[in-house]
Parts: sequence; C-alpha cells; structure tokens
Amino acid sequence: MEDPDQDMLRELTYKGIKSFTANLKSMQSILPTPDVVFCSPLVRSIQTAEIVWEAWPSADLELITDLHLLDDPHHLVEYISFLPQEGTYCFVGHEPHFSSVIGSLLGLHPEHDFLRFKKGGFLTLEGGFWEGFMMTMFVPPTLVRGLTGES
Repeated sequence: MEDPDQDMLRELTYKGIKSFTANLKSMQSILPTPDVVFCSPLVRSIQTAEIVWEAWPSADLELITDLHLLDDPHHLVEYISFLPQEGTYCFVGHEPHFSSVIGSLLGLHPEHDFLRFKKGGFLTLEGGFWEGFMMTMFVPPTLVRGLTGES
C-alpha cells in the first residue's frame, strides 16, 4: 500500500492531464454547468479541479477538507445537505472515499463494491439534498468501455 503522505503529493501525469482534458471537452456540452467546483486538498485533485474550472470559469473553485482521503465520508454528505438547493455543484475527489460518499447519497450499503470511480472522474449534483437532486457522474470512456465489455 502506498504511503498516504506520498499519495497526497502525487501529481497528475502529463498523459492523465491530456486524457482528462480531452474527455471533458468531448462531454462538456451535455454536462451541467457547475456554480461551484469543490476539490480535496490532494495535489492531483486540485489539478483536476483546475481543469474542470477552466472548462467552466464562471464557477467558484473551493477546496474543502471534507473531500480529503482520510476524512469520514459522512462529513461530506452532511456538508452537501446544507448546500443551497438552487445550485449545481461539482465534486472532485479520489478513491475509496469518493465512492463511499456517492454510495451514501444513493442510500447504498456502506460496503457496496460495484460503484468505484477510477482516474479522471467527478460528480455533479443539481438541486437540494432534501428536495431531491440530479446526480451526474463523469467517468472516462475507458471505464465505460470496461463496464460494458467493449474493447
């Protein structure tokens, strides 16, 4: 297992930046425009969030510790519950924390194992936590092909 301190400092690779940027540009027209892009304090999360923010520069960019890899995923769910219902929010995080948060939002058992975000994914939420929201998960095409059995 990788040292958590080293993992926090790991940067996106050049290939990862190019791939994520290209995938985002190809999907940008169908993704909801966020009002706020939230990211964790990990270096690669900040770098990914900056790419998302460059696609939608009218959005605010905010770092929140509730997206930190070592934080309890329920803290982010609680944070989300207090966001204004009229907004669209984008979250950039990492595994396994991110999938746990999404699972909690969907009401899944904490030990679900079928929903895992891979490199280059993010989540948007539109609407209020208590009134109902639309969740959009952006995953790279390579992950989608893997899930559908395409090569």
